[in-house]
Amino acid sequence: MSEDLDLEHNINSKTVVEAALFTAGRAISLGEISQNTGLSKRNVKLYAQELVKDYEEKDSGIEILEFEDKYVMQVRACLADKVSKLAPKEMEAPLLRTLAMIAYNQPITQSEVARIRGNKSYGHVKELEEKGLIRAEKSGRTKMLTTTKIFADYFGLELDNPEFVKSMMIEKKALGVTPMYESLAKRMGLDFVVVNPYKPYRNDLETLKQIDLLVMAPGYQDRVKELYSGKIIEAPVRTFYRLKESIQMILEATGMPNQNEIRSLLEEIDRLTEGYRERAKDAKAVKPLTPMTEEIAQDMGITISEQGVSVAPNSAGIKAQILIPAHQSYDLDIIDRIKERYEAFLNQLMLDN
Repeated sequence: MSEDLDLEHNINSKTVVEAALFTAGRAISLGEISQNTGLSKRNVKLYAQELVKDYEEKDSGIEILEFEDKYVMQVRACLADKVSKLAPKEMEAPLLRTLAMIAYNQPITQSEVARIRGNKSYGHVKELEEKGLIRAEKSGRTKMLTTTKIFADYFGLELDNPEFVKSMMIEKKALGVTPMYESLAKRMGLDFVVVNPYKPYRNDLETLKQIDLLVMAPGYQDRVKELYSGKIIEAPVRTFYRLKESIQMILEATGMPNQNEIRSLLEEIDRLTEGYRERAKDAKAVKPLTPMTEEIAQDMGITISEQGVSVAPNSAGIKAQILIPAHQSYDLDIIDRIKERYEAFLNQLMLDN
């Protein structure tokens, strides 16, 4: 007995494939349709190809697209804008940010995405691949990620080649950074101008009018907003952990201009962090007296205790057994500023052992 006759009530097999595409609500492979309908993969492909032609000939707002042995039923691209407000919000912000990062920087490895977005991005990549929005091809021990035609259709883009997608996805923003972040911006390969929004001269006021995005220290936003109306990124950089967080925030706002520079920077931060943790393995417990010193202790894996050695920044006016530098020259590289704090912390703590 043929597989079609095995179906309950002799339902037309092509109709079953059509129903599967509708129910999935995403790009779905021939194998998955076959597995869930009991139809052979060969016949699923035959019916799916017929459906593609059927929907092309219909005067319908729906289309079926074929992509790398996957098929998707969706609203026609030319109508997407007209009905987009009725569509369910399928992607939550973290998933969308991972997708945007891939689109900005494709081709990009899954390991590189995980380095920036964290281990949760592995689940994001799987979900985005299931939706047909990205392609994940094996590349050594990782996967190379790129966007797909379905991605282009989903966002109403005319072309689906990576360079066009990148050019459409990246909104060029004029970037300003305060002097403290100049070395970081250089290390990240960003195009930027240096501006002082805290005590601005006339040239600073003119620069603030010309930039769309400002990277500055936390805690000054209310003061700066009196002079600047663009987007502000408050970027903490007092520890290596916070520095990596700030790099991610800046990347999400600007894209990744140079993958090699970003990769090299993150590898250096990871290597330095591990080095300090190794050196601090046998360190005695500390009692941080400020959030800054607490974060440094946590970053180096040092035990925190009320009975520990007291630690404070040298600018806090607090008596402590260990004082570390807080206000440092902006001429000092961003990495070297953090290293200077960690060295002072660790060296004094070891002397006290």
